[in-house]
Amino acid sequence: MPLAFFFPVPSSEVPCSEVPSSLSRLPMKVKRENRIWETHQKEVPTIDDDGGKLWGCFRSCFLQSTAPYTEGIAYKVLKNDLGIDLREAPGHTSCGAIGYHGDVSNLDTQMVVAARNFSVAHYEQGVDNLFSFCVTSFANYTEVIKLWEEEPELREYTAKTLKETTGREFWIPHVSGERPSVVHASDVFFANRHKLAEKAKYSLKGVKAVDHIGCHYGKIFPGEAMGGVEFPQVLVGLLQAFGAEIVDYPERRHCCGMGFRQCAFAENRDYTASSVYKKLKSLKEAHPDCRLMLTNCPGCTVFLDAEQGTIKDALEEEFNVSILDYAQLTGLLLGYDPFKDCGLNAKVVPIEPLLDQIGIPYDKSKTFEERRRPF
Repeated sequence: MPLAFFFPVPSSEVPCSEVPSSLSRLPMKVKRENRIWETHQKEVPTIDDDGGKLWGCFRSCFLQSTAPYTEGIAYKVLKNDLGIDLREAPGHTSCGAIGYHGDVSNLDTQMVVAARNFSVAHYEQGVDNLFSFCVTSFANYTEVIKLWEEEPELREYTAKTLKETTGREFWIPHVSGERPSVVHASDVFFANRHKLAEKAKYSLKGVKAVDHIGCHYGKIFPGEAMGGVEFPQVLVGLLQAFGAEIVDYPERRHCCGMGFRQCAFAENRDYTASSVYKKLKSLKEAHPDCRLMLTNCPGCTVFLDAEQGTIKDALEEEFNVSILDYAQLTGLLLGYDPFKDCGLNAKVVPIEPLLDQIGIPYDKSKTFEERRRPF
């Protein structure tokens, strides 16, 4: 059965004349997937829509400390290639979700922190559309927005506390389909994927690739994920737009194992490494020639790459799967420098074999180590 049936594009992109007549005779799995698509669609403004060229964004504290280059290349793509007016409020803070999930802060605090960030973005920067670079922030903001909608007393408490403590006015963003919501940065890339593909200097034609969706993007609120959690399209759609061949494997939806309680404590780090090993071992057995995995979570991007070094040292086994996030891959294909712009000098897994496969040039007169010091 063609793989496209298991990972279809949205129905709006498939003319009825191109849908096989045998579709109705496919197994229940396919029918169930079609139903999931119907209930897991969300509207994200494109640059052709009203207001689609003005966005406010929230940075990621985790990315800022471990992989700041990913936000750097995202900024360049969004501003230079899509022409988006990207505004960031100087006074915005971390969403606080790491403290929340680590039992350091409580829900009351989370709601007021979120409300303050929303208020700063809207009233100081003049933006209505908001996205976060971190999937944990995305899930955190989504949670408090849903609580405000479902429990009016919490909304009243938050608005009152915000006013008393900061003097700011309460405001809720309505990004997706004009309903109370925020989106993730990868949603914005997905919404504009065809525009980006038109500008690409390089193609993924002939390259096998697979997605890895961050748990906090799809698993906490599946209804807010593009395509849901089982058949998400936010990264697959981007890969397909650039011409990649999408593969599947048994542990595709398995967590990277980062976990705030795993990676932060040395005695728990073996759990993270073992989760990465389980995923990549499964991929290698199913598709040994797949060397590209696309992510949208800061933690997944870092640990799926870094723990390959741990596995190599501990078990003397190599997978050599390049882990790129949506902005890094887009930047590469648009012609940005792999090392100076896209930050691939910081990867544990050497990126050069993938660059060679795609046909992206780099300075081969330099040694491997010299390319890791681009500045």
